[in-house]
Amino acid sequence: MKVSELQIQNQLSQFDIGRVRPNNSPVNKPNQPADKNQNFSDILDKKISEDNSVRFSSHASKRLVERNMQVGEDQLQRLENGMSRVKEKGAKSSLFLMDEMAFVVSVKNQTVVTALDREAARSNVFTNIDSVAIV
Repeated sequence: MKVSELQIQNQLSQFDIGRVRPNNSPVNKPNQPADKNQNFSDILDKKISEDNSVRFSSHASKRLVERNMQVGEDQLQRLENGMSRVKEKGAKSSLFLMDEMAFVVSVKNQTVVTALDREAARSNVFTNIDSVAIV
């Protein structure tokens, strides 16, 4: 299964497509009052941090296809674990080295920004990263 197929499958599974259920819950639950002091950015950051799955930008997905790079379930799990580790250390943008591949990731967005194979990584200079993780 290709990475793009995994991404689509993962995104569709989050929406419970095909399952229709009545919505009997009130908009503002009594045990969860709306916090007037939170702004949209804070709420979005919180939701992003709750979801620990790694996403691939369209650029990274294109690079995986162009370079014929395969990322399996085990490797996705390793990327997620690496993301958690660098996030704990306060990283914002990181270079992940895994097997014969390199990934530049946005830690805050939990997104792979670009993907490189061994040959492309060998002749590259990486800038604007604050950490490197071997996953």
